[in-house]
Amino acid sequence: MTRRFTCHRALPLVCLVLLLLALPARGDGWGWRGDGSGCFPQATPPLQWDIDEGKNILWKTEIGKGQSSPVVAAGRLFVTAEQDFLLAADPKSGKILWKKDNAPATLPSLAKAPEKRPPSAPGCGYATPTPVTDGKFVWASYGTGIVVCNDLEGNRQWARHLDLPQASEFGRSASPVLAGGRLLVSIGGMEALDPKTGDLVWQAPDAKPTFGSPAVAKIGETNVAITPGGNCVRASDGKILASKLGAMKYVSPLVHAGVVYYIDKEASAWRLLAQAGDAVKFEKVWENEDLEGEFFACPVWHEGLIYTASNEGVFYVLDAATGKLVYKKELAIRSAGGKPGTEPANVYPSVTLVGKHLLVGNDEGETLVLVPGREYKETAHNFLDKGGGASPAADGALLFLRGAKRLYCIGQK
Repeated sequence: MTRRFTCHRALPLVCLVLLLLALPARGDGWGWRGDGSGCFPQATPPLQWDIDEGKNILWKTEIGKGQSSPVVAAGRLFVTAEQDFLLAADPKSGKILWKKDNAPATLPSLAKAPEKRPPSAPGCGYATPTPVTDGKFVWASYGTGIVVCNDLEGNRQWARHLDLPQASEFGRSASPVLAGGRLLVSIGGMEALDPKTGDLVWQAPDAKPTFGSPAVAKIGETNVAITPGGNCVRASDGKILASKLGAMKYVSPLVHAGVVYYIDKEASAWRLLAQAGDAVKFEKVWENEDLEGEFFACPVWHEGLIYTASNEGVFYVLDAATGKLVYKKELAIRSAGGKPGTEPANVYPSVTLVGKHLLVGNDEGETLVLVPGREYKETAHNFLDKGGGASPAADGALLFLRGAKRLYCIGQK
């Protein structure tokens, strides 16, 4: 592959004075990859487990098929399951507290329920988006275009169907996010709902969804959503403030300390600058084409380094400031690249920081535990009986992993 790398000069002083850092809007909601970063730095679960020996498997609970990730908040664990279910479980015991069916037939209050499900590939399904919560309510969206809101006890507050054409080829997988008092969903383009009522506030049809989820950020006092397709959308009114930041089909953008990272085969970093008026300037910090293969797993930023893994099972570490490749390593994990004598697997779960370690896994239940840094160091190779595409979530001394039909809790017995 032709290598191309650029690093722009330091910003002029006047731009630095005008710069308002774009920071993750962490206080708005807890959902996809926790606050969107994939980092759980305060978590302290055991990082070795084995399903055959029962080692550190605190509990396992049948929840049904699905690709959505678990979300832990306010003493509840929320997750969706095929085709239209929203569940809440006790994170300490795994007991299902409630399970709600959001199939069109169960929602007579809808003004217009979908008569026919939109097409969805077998691997994507209809319950792939991860729910989001503010600790008082939980919102979920489905591949049908249905969006629902429940309180923590499972009482449905509202349900809405967005009758919009499906823009993504294999179904809908982008997760809803909360930003600036809006519930942002990616159904036809990007749509904003009033989280209290479900009323449609605005639509941004040009912010076409992909399979990745938008990243929530703040530019000064302005709440925005950064899409995988390269748009910066203002949460208050849906105006596209910037575009062509990057273009990713499966991966979500990552925002850290005023920089948006698009980590895919064509990786780039963009600094967002506040500007008077209805637009923001964006300045490319670096670009790099050293990465090869296909990427489904989302990256993690930690102490100046970016960590990601390709579906072919290659682990990449980039310098976040310059974009230079620190190292790459072929992982001893089943992947789409294939290993002698094994069936291929997919590196679908996103890279996750738990405490002081990184988790990298596949959809067959293997998880590697790595030490962050400029050299490769592996400390554990863990196994479940069957994996899935969901990303891990952690809370305190507990780690939650989703398998084919089960949810597992890793903890000290």
